[in-house]
Amino acid sequence: MHFSFLLLVLGTVLADDDDSSHHTVSRVDTNKYSVATEKKFLLYDVNFGEGFNLRRDVYMRIANTVRLLRESGDNWILVLPPWGHLHHWQRMEVALSWRLFFDLESLNRFVPVIEFEDFLDETENKPIDQVIYLQHYEEGWGTEYVRKFDERKCLPPANSHYKQEGDSDWRGWFYSYEDVRATNFKCVSIQGDSGTLKDLLKHSNFSEMNSVMIDRAETILHENFGDVNYWKARRSMRYSKELIEIADTFRNKYLDSDDENDNTEMTVNWRKERAKRSAKGGPYIGIHWRRRDFLYARKEQLPSIKGTAEILENLSEKLKLNKIYLATDAPDEEINELKYYLREGLEVFRFTDSQKFNDGQIAIIDQYLCAHARHFIGSHESTFSFRIQEDREIIGFPISSTFNRLCPDSNLECEQPSKWKIVF
Repeated sequence: MHFSFLLLVLGTVLADDDDSSHHTVSRVDTNKYSVATEKKFLLYDVNFGEGFNLRRDVYMRIANTVRLLRESGDNWILVLPPWGHLHHWQRMEVALSWRLFFDLESLNRFVPVIEFEDFLDETENKPIDQVIYLQHYEEGWGTEYVRKFDERKCLPPANSHYKQEGDSDWRGWFYSYEDVRATNFKCVSIQGDSGTLKDLLKHSNFSEMNSVMIDRAETILHENFGDVNYWKARRSMRYSKELIEIADTFRNKYLDSDDENDNTEMTVNWRKERAKRSAKGGPYIGIHWRRRDFLYARKEQLPSIKGTAEILENLSEKLKLNKIYLATDAPDEEINELKYYLREGLEVFRFTDSQKFNDGQIAIIDQYLCAHARHFIGSHESTFSFRIQEDREIIGFPISSTFNRLCPDSNLECEQPSKWKIVF
Protein backbone atom coordinates (compact mmCIF):
# COMPACT_ATOMS: atom_id res chain seq x y z
CA MET A 1 0.00 0.00 0.00
CA HIS A 2 1.30 3.47 -0.94
CA PHE A 3 0.26 6.83 0.42
CA SER A 4 2.03 10.13 -0.07
CA PHE A 5 0.64 13.64 -0.37
CA LEU A 6 1.14 17.26 0.54
CA LEU A 7 -0.57 18.10 3.82
CA LEU A 8 -2.57 21.09 4.97
CA VAL A 9 -1.79 22.82 8.25
CA LEU A 10 -4.63 22.81 10.72
CA GLY A 11 -4.82 25.92 12.83
CA THR A 12 -7.75 25.01 15.00
CA VAL A 13 -7.29 25.96 18.62
CA LEU A 14 -8.92 24.13 21.48
CA ALA A 15 -11.34 26.34 23.32
CA ASP A 16 -10.63 26.97 26.98
CA ASP A 17 -13.09 25.57 29.45
CA ASP A 18 -13.69 26.31 33.07
CA ASP A 19 -12.49 22.83 34.08
CA SER A 20 -13.61 23.23 37.67
CA SER A 21 -14.41 19.53 38.09
CA HIS A 22 -11.93 17.01 39.45
CA HIS A 23 -11.23 13.73 37.72
CA THR A 24 -8.99 10.82 38.59
CA VAL A 25 -5.39 10.98 37.47
CA SER A 26 -5.04 7.35 36.42
CA ARG A 27 -8.26 6.96 34.46
CA VAL A 28 -9.70 9.05 31.68
CA ASP A 29 -12.86 10.98 32.48
CA THR A 30 -14.79 9.88 29.42
CA ASN A 31 -17.79 12.06 30.26
CA LYS A 32 -15.56 15.11 30.11
CA TYR A 33 -13.38 14.29 27.12
CA SER A 34 -15.24 11.91 24.81
CA VAL A 35 -16.29 13.23 21.43
CA ALA A 36 -16.95 9.75 20.06
CA THR A 37 -18.23 6.51 21.51
CA GLU A 38 -15.29 4.20 20.91
CA LYS A 39 -11.99 4.76 22.66
CA LYS A 40 -8.79 4.64 20.67
CA PHE A 41 -5.43 4.47 22.42
CA LEU A 42 -2.28 6.07 21.04
CA LEU A 43 0.99 4.80 22.50
CA TYR A 44 4.48 5.96 21.63
CA ASP A 45 8.16 5.46 22.36
CA VAL A 46 11.39 7.18 21.37
CA ASN A 47 14.94 6.18 20.54
CA PHE A 48 16.78 4.62 23.49
CA GLY A 49 19.50 7.29 23.42
CA GLU A 50 17.21 10.30 23.90
CA GLY A 51 17.42 12.06 27.25
CA PHE A 52 14.78 13.07 29.79
CA ASN A 53 14.21 16.61 28.54
CA LEU A 54 14.05 15.71 24.85
CA ARG A 55 11.45 13.06 25.76
CA ARG A 56 9.42 15.76 27.47
CA ASP A 57 9.51 17.69 24.20
CA VAL A 58 8.36 14.64 22.22
CA TYR A 59 5.42 14.31 24.62
CA MET A 60 4.22 17.77 23.53
CA ARG A 61 4.42 16.78 19.85
CA ILE A 62 2.39 13.61 20.42
CA ALA A 63 -0.08 15.36 22.74
CA ASN A 64 -0.78 17.85 19.96
CA THR A 65 -1.30 14.95 17.55
CA VAL A 66 -3.95 13.63 19.93
CA ARG A 67 -5.47 17.10 20.14
CA LEU A 68 -5.80 17.24 16.36
CA LEU A 69 -7.26 13.73 16.18
CA ARG A 70 -9.85 14.61 18.81
CA GLU A 71 -10.75 17.84 17.04
CA SER A 72 -11.49 15.74 13.95
CA GLY A 73 -14.01 13.69 15.93
CA ASP A 74 -12.18 10.58 17.19
CA ASN A 75 -11.89 9.63 20.85
CA TRP A 76 -8.13 9.12 21.03
CA ILE A 77 -6.50 8.77 24.44
CA LEU A 78 -2.76 9.21 24.94
CA VAL A 79 -1.01 6.35 26.74
CA LEU A 80 1.99 7.63 28.67
CA PRO A 81 5.20 5.65 28.01
CA PRO A 82 6.85 4.46 31.22
CA TRP A 83 10.16 6.15 32.00
CA GLY A 84 13.47 4.41 32.35
CA HIS A 85 16.62 3.18 30.65
CA LEU A 86 17.74 6.74 29.96
CA HIS A 87 21.29 7.51 28.87
CA HIS A 88 22.03 10.25 31.43
CA TRP A 89 20.48 8.52 34.43
CA GLN A 90 22.99 6.85 36.70
CA ARG A 91 20.57 4.14 37.82
CA MET A 92 19.13 1.83 35.17
CA GLU A 93 15.55 1.90 36.38
CA VAL A 94 12.65 0.92 34.12
CA ALA A 95 8.84 1.08 34.07
CA LEU A 96 8.59 4.30 36.10
CA SER A 97 5.15 5.92 36.10
CA TRP A 98 4.57 9.50 34.96
CA ARG A 99 2.89 10.34 38.27
CA LEU A 100 6.34 10.15 39.88
CA PHE A 101 7.29 13.25 37.90
CA PHE A 102 4.18 15.07 36.68
CA ASP A 103 0.67 15.96 37.81
CA LEU A 104 -1.57 13.76 35.68
CA GLU A 105 -4.65 15.79 36.51
CA SER A 106 -2.94 18.78 34.93
CA LEU A 107 -1.93 16.79 31.82
CA ASN A 108 -5.55 15.71 31.42
CA ARG A 109 -6.59 19.33 31.04
CA PHE A 110 -4.94 19.39 27.62
CA VAL A 111 -5.66 15.91 26.25
CA PRO A 112 -6.83 12.76 28.04
CA VAL A 113 -3.91 10.65 29.21
CA ILE A 114 -3.59 7.28 30.91
CA GLU A 115 -0.65 5.41 32.46
CA PHE A 116 0.57 2.33 30.59
CA GLU A 117 -0.31 0.03 33.49
CA ASP A 118 -3.88 1.35 33.44
CA PHE A 119 -4.03 0.87 29.67
CA LEU A 120 -3.06 -2.78 30.16
CA ASP A 121 -5.78 -3.17 32.78
CA GLU A 122 -8.43 -1.50 30.64
CA THR A 123 -7.59 -3.57 27.55
CA GLU A 124 -7.11 -6.74 29.60
CA ASN A 125 -3.54 -7.03 28.37
CA LYS A 126 -4.62 -7.76 24.80
CA PRO A 127 -1.98 -7.26 22.09
CA ILE A 128 -1.52 -3.75 20.72
CA ASP A 129 -3.31 -3.65 17.37
CA GLN A 130 -0.55 -1.91 15.41
CA VAL A 131 3.04 -0.76 15.83
CA ILE A 132 4.17 1.92 13.37
CA TYR A 133 7.93 2.33 13.32
CA LEU A 134 8.78 5.82 12.02
CA GLN A 135 11.95 6.31 10.02
CA HIS A 136 13.50 8.97 7.82
CA TYR A 137 13.47 8.61 4.06
CA GLU A 138 16.44 6.55 2.91
CA GLU A 139 17.05 8.99 0.04
CA GLY A 140 16.95 12.05 2.32
CA TRP A 141 14.86 15.23 2.00
CA GLY A 142 15.57 15.98 -1.63
CA THR A 143 15.65 19.54 -2.92
CA GLU A 144 12.91 20.76 -0.57
CA TYR A 145 11.24 19.71 2.65
CA VAL A 146 7.82 18.27 1.84
CA ARG A 147 5.50 16.89 4.48
CA LYS A 148 4.69 13.33 3.46
CA PHE A 149 4.69 9.70 4.55
CA ASP A 150 5.03 6.35 2.80
CA GLU A 151 4.95 2.76 3.89
CA ARG A 152 8.46 1.48 3.17
CA LYS A 153 10.74 -1.44 3.83
CA CYS A 154 12.20 -1.38 7.33
CA LEU A 155 15.64 0.17 7.65
CA PRO A 156 18.07 -0.68 10.44
CA PRO A 157 17.61 -0.70 13.39
CA ALA A 158 13.87 -1.44 13.04
CA ASN A 159 14.68 -4.99 11.90
CA SER A 160 16.39 -5.78 15.19
CA HIS A 161 13.93 -4.03 17.53
CA TYR A 162 10.86 -6.10 16.62
CA LYS A 163 10.68 -9.81 15.86
CA GLN A 164 7.94 -12.17 14.74
CA GLU A 165 8.15 -15.93 15.02
CA GLY A 166 6.05 -17.55 12.31
CA ASP A 167 2.50 -16.20 12.38
CA SER A 168 2.65 -15.21 16.04
CA ASP A 169 2.36 -11.69 17.45
CA TRP A 170 5.28 -9.27 17.31
CA ARG A 171 7.74 -9.03 20.19
CA GLY A 172 9.60 -5.86 21.08
CA TRP A 173 10.99 -3.78 23.95
CA PHE A 174 7.60 -2.36 25.03
CA TYR A 175 9.07 -0.44 27.96
CA SER A 176 10.55 -3.67 29.47
CA TYR A 177 7.14 -5.43 29.77
CA GLU A 178 8.00 -8.92 28.57
CA ASP A 179 4.42 -10.15 28.14
CA VAL A 180 3.28 -7.27 25.86
CA ARG A 181 2.83 -8.09 22.18
CA ALA A 182 1.57 -6.40 18.99
CA THR A 183 -0.63 -7.93 16.30
CA ASN A 184 0.74 -5.90 13.37
CA PHE A 185 3.99 -4.11 12.59
CA LYS A 186 4.88 -1.71 9.76
CA CYS A 187 7.62 0.77 8.94
CA VAL A 188 6.66 4.20 7.64
CA SER A 189 9.07 6.78 6.25
CA ILE A 190 7.88 10.22 7.26
CA GLN A 191 8.74 13.89 6.96
CA GLY A 192 6.54 16.17 8.97
CA ASP A 193 5.05 17.17 12.26
CA SER A 194 2.17 16.53 14.65
CA GLY A 195 -0.32 17.28 11.88
CA THR A 196 1.44 14.90 9.51
CA LEU A 197 1.21 12.12 12.07
CA LYS A 198 -2.48 12.92 12.57
CA ASP A 199 -3.05 12.49 8.84
CA LEU A 200 -1.13 9.22 8.83
CA LEU A 201 -3.44 7.88 11.52
CA LYS A 202 -6.55 9.41 9.98
CA HIS A 203 -6.22 8.60 6.29
CA SER A 204 -5.20 4.96 6.31
CA ASN A 205 -6.27 1.59 7.65
CA PHE A 206 -4.61 2.61 10.93
CA SER A 207 -7.75 4.60 11.71
CA GLU A 208 -9.60 1.30 12.12
CA MET A 209 -7.31 0.21 14.95
CA ASN A 210 -8.26 0.66 18.61
CA SER A 211 -4.65 0.79 19.82
CA VAL A 212 -1.71 2.09 17.81
CA MET A 213 1.86 2.49 18.99
CA ILE A 214 4.20 4.99 17.32
CA ASP A 215 7.85 4.05 17.78
CA ARG A 216 10.68 6.53 17.14
CA ALA A 217 8.19 9.34 17.77
CA GLU A 218 11.05 11.84 17.94
CA THR A 219 11.09 11.61 14.12
CA ILE A 220 8.17 14.04 13.86
CA LEU A 221 8.46 17.76 14.61
CA HIS A 222 6.25 20.35 16.26
CA GLU A 223 3.50 21.54 13.92
CA ASN A 224 3.99 25.19 14.89
CA PHE A 225 6.85 25.48 17.36
CA GLY A 226 6.17 28.07 20.04
CA ASP A 227 2.51 28.72 19.15
CA VAL A 228 -0.41 28.74 21.59
CA ASN A 229 -0.94 24.97 21.41
CA TYR A 230 2.75 24.31 22.00
CA TRP A 231 2.47 26.40 25.16
CA LYS A 232 -0.80 24.81 26.24
CA ALA A 233 0.85 21.40 26.11
CA ARG A 234 3.89 22.76 27.95
CA ARG A 235 1.84 24.56 30.60
CA SER A 236 -0.09 21.36 31.27
CA MET A 237 3.15 19.63 32.29
CA ARG A 238 2.97 20.68 35.93
CA TYR A 239 5.33 18.77 38.20
CA SER A 240 4.02 16.30 40.75
CA LYS A 241 2.73 17.85 43.96
CA GLU A 242 5.21 15.78 46.01
CA LEU A 243 8.22 17.14 44.12
CA ILE A 244 6.92 20.71 44.35
CA GLU A 245 6.44 20.32 48.10
CA ILE A 246 9.97 18.98 48.55
CA ALA A 247 11.47 21.76 46.41
CA ASP A 248 9.46 24.45 48.19
CA THR A 249 10.65 23.18 51.56
CA PHE A 250 14.25 23.29 50.35
CA ARG A 251 14.05 26.81 48.91
CA ASN A 252 12.35 28.12 52.04
CA LYS A 253 14.94 26.53 54.36
CA TYR A 254 18.13 27.28 52.46
CA LEU A 255 17.38 29.99 49.89
CA ASP A 256 15.06 32.36 51.81
CA SER A 257 12.52 31.85 49.06
CA ASP A 258 8.76 31.33 48.97
CA ASP A 259 5.98 32.04 46.46
CA GLU A 260 4.38 34.89 48.39
CA ASN A 261 7.55 36.96 48.82
CA ASP A 262 8.89 36.02 45.38
CA ASN A 263 5.61 36.77 43.57
CA THR A 264 5.73 33.33 41.94
CA GLU A 265 2.33 31.99 42.96
CA MET A 266 0.59 29.87 40.32
CA THR A 267 -3.08 29.18 39.70
CA VAL A 268 -4.20 25.64 40.52
CA ASN A 269 -5.61 25.24 37.01
CA TRP A 270 -3.11 26.24 34.30
CA ARG A 271 -6.00 27.05 31.94
CA LYS A 272 -6.77 30.07 34.12
CA GLU A 273 -3.25 31.50 33.88
CA ARG A 274 -2.84 34.88 32.28
CA ALA A 275 0.21 36.62 30.84
CA LYS A 276 2.42 38.40 33.36
CA ARG A 277 6.01 39.61 33.83
CA SER A 278 5.86 40.39 37.52
CA ALA A 279 7.67 37.40 39.07
CA LYS A 280 10.51 38.50 41.33
CA GLY A 281 12.10 35.19 42.30
CA GLY A 282 14.03 34.12 45.36
CA PRO A 283 17.18 36.00 46.49
CA TYR A 284 19.61 33.65 44.77
CA ILE A 285 21.17 32.91 41.39
CA GLY A 286 20.15 29.71 39.63
CA ILE A 287 22.74 28.11 37.37
CA HIS A 288 22.66 25.04 35.15
CA TRP A 289 26.29 24.06 34.74
CA ARG A 290 26.50 21.29 32.14
CA ARG A 291 29.74 19.32 32.13
CA ARG A 292 30.51 15.63 31.33
CA ASP A 293 29.48 14.96 27.69
CA PHE A 294 29.41 18.69 26.87
CA LEU A 295 33.15 18.86 27.60
CA TYR A 296 33.62 16.78 24.46
CA ALA A 297 30.67 17.81 22.30
CA ARG A 298 30.74 21.57 22.99
CA LYS A 299 34.05 22.25 24.71
CA GLU A 300 34.63 25.53 22.86
CA GLN A 301 31.24 26.83 24.05
CA LEU A 302 31.90 26.24 27.76
CA PRO A 303 33.77 28.33 30.32
CA SER A 304 36.55 26.80 32.38
CA ILE A 305 35.84 26.03 36.01
CA LYS A 306 37.67 29.19 37.06
CA GLY A 307 35.88 31.13 34.33
CA THR A 308 32.52 29.87 35.63
CA ALA A 309 33.43 31.09 39.12
CA GLU A 310 34.30 34.54 37.74
CA ILE A 311 30.95 34.74 35.91
CA LEU A 312 29.10 33.88 39.11
CA GLU A 313 31.10 36.36 41.18
CA ASN A 314 30.37 39.16 38.72
CA LEU A 315 26.67 38.29 38.69
CA SER A 316 26.60 38.12 42.48
CA GLU A 317 28.14 41.57 42.77
CA LYS A 318 25.88 43.06 40.09
CA LEU A 319 22.66 41.58 41.52
CA LYS A 320 23.71 41.85 45.17
CA LEU A 321 22.95 38.16 45.75
CA ASN A 322 25.14 35.88 47.85
CA LYS A 323 23.43 32.55 47.32
CA ILE A 324 23.71 30.23 44.34
CA TYR A 325 21.63 27.20 43.50
CA LEU A 326 23.70 24.85 41.38
CA ALA A 327 22.17 22.24 39.06
CA THR A 328 24.95 20.24 37.46
CA ASP A 329 26.14 16.87 36.24
CA ALA A 330 29.72 17.72 37.21
CA PRO A 331 31.63 15.25 39.40
CA ASP A 332 32.29 16.20 43.01
CA GLU A 333 35.91 17.16 42.37
CA GLU A 334 34.85 19.77 39.79
CA ILE A 335 32.16 21.15 42.10
CA ASN A 336 34.70 21.46 44.89
CA GLU A 337 37.09 23.22 42.52
CA LEU A 338 34.34 25.67 41.55
CA LYS A 339 33.66 26.43 45.20
CA TYR A 340 37.40 26.93 45.78
CA TYR A 341 37.51 29.70 43.18
CA LEU A 342 34.46 31.51 44.54
CA ARG A 343 35.02 34.36 46.96
CA GLU A 344 34.33 33.92 50.64
CA GLY A 345 30.70 34.52 51.60
CA LEU A 346 29.25 33.23 48.33
CA GLU A 347 27.23 30.13 49.27
CA VAL A 348 26.47 27.25 46.89
CA PHE A 349 23.48 24.98 47.45
CA ARG A 350 22.50 21.70 45.76
CA PHE A 351 19.73 19.12 46.18
CA THR A 352 21.37 15.70 46.36
CA ASP A 353 18.97 13.32 48.15
CA SER A 354 19.53 10.38 45.76
CA GLN A 355 18.47 7.87 48.42
CA LYS A 356 14.84 8.94 48.33
CA PHE A 357 14.51 10.29 44.78
CA ASN A 358 15.47 8.89 41.40
CA ASP A 359 17.53 10.74 38.79
CA GLY A 360 14.51 12.11 36.95
CA GLN A 361 12.91 13.44 40.12
CA ILE A 362 16.13 15.16 41.18
CA ALA A 363 16.37 16.69 37.69
CA ILE A 364 12.88 18.16 38.09
CA ILE A 365 13.68 19.51 41.57
CA ASP A 366 16.84 21.10 40.12
CA GLN A 367 14.84 22.69 37.31
CA TYR A 368 12.11 23.89 39.66
CA LEU A 369 14.63 25.57 41.98
CA CYS A 370 16.49 27.21 39.09
CA ALA A 371 13.15 28.35 37.69
CA HIS A 372 12.34 30.21 40.92
CA ALA A 373 15.67 32.06 41.21
CA ARG A 374 15.95 35.85 40.93
CA HIS A 375 18.27 35.32 37.97
CA PHE A 376 19.04 32.24 35.87
CA ILE A 377 22.02 31.40 33.70
CA GLY A 378 22.20 28.17 31.70
CA SER A 379 24.36 26.11 29.38
CA HIS A 380 24.51 26.61 25.62
CA GLU A 381 22.10 24.42 23.59
CA SER A 382 21.08 22.32 26.57
CA THR A 383 17.49 21.05 26.66
CA PHE A 384 17.79 21.01 30.48
CA SER A 385 18.40 24.78 30.45
CA PHE A 386 15.70 25.25 27.83
CA ARG A 387 13.09 23.56 30.04
CA ILE A 388 14.05 25.92 32.88
CA GLN A 389 13.63 28.92 30.60
CA GLU A 390 10.15 27.64 29.67
CA ASP A 391 9.26 27.24 33.35
CA ARG A 392 10.34 30.81 34.01
CA GLU A 393 8.25 32.06 31.09
CA ILE A 394 5.23 30.27 32.55
CA ILE A 395 5.87 31.70 36.03
CA GLY A 396 6.18 35.19 34.52
CA PHE A 397 9.77 36.40 34.95
CA PRO A 398 11.29 39.35 33.10
CA ILE A 399 13.01 38.17 29.92
CA SER A 400 16.36 39.62 31.00
CA SER A 401 16.54 37.35 34.05
CA THR A 402 15.84 34.16 32.08
CA PHE A 403 17.56 33.94 28.70
CA ASN A 404 21.20 33.92 29.74
CA ARG A 405 24.03 31.48 29.09
CA LEU A 406 27.52 30.78 30.37
CA CYS A 407 30.03 32.20 27.92
CA PRO A 408 33.44 30.63 27.19
CA ASP A 409 36.54 32.29 28.60
CA SER A 410 37.57 33.35 25.10
CA ASN A 411 34.32 35.18 24.36
CA LEU A 412 32.68 36.72 27.41
CA GLU A 413 30.26 38.64 25.18
CA CYS A 414 28.97 35.51 23.45
CA GLU A 415 25.59 35.36 21.76
CA GLN A 416 22.77 34.75 24.24
CA PRO A 417 19.96 32.18 23.84
CA SER A 418 17.01 32.71 21.53
CA LYS A 419 14.11 34.23 23.43
CA TRP A 420 11.17 31.85 22.98
CA LYS A 421 8.50 33.86 24.77
CA ILE A 422 5.27 32.38 26.05
CA VAL A 423 2.06 32.73 24.02
CA PHE A 424 -1.43 32.72 25.55
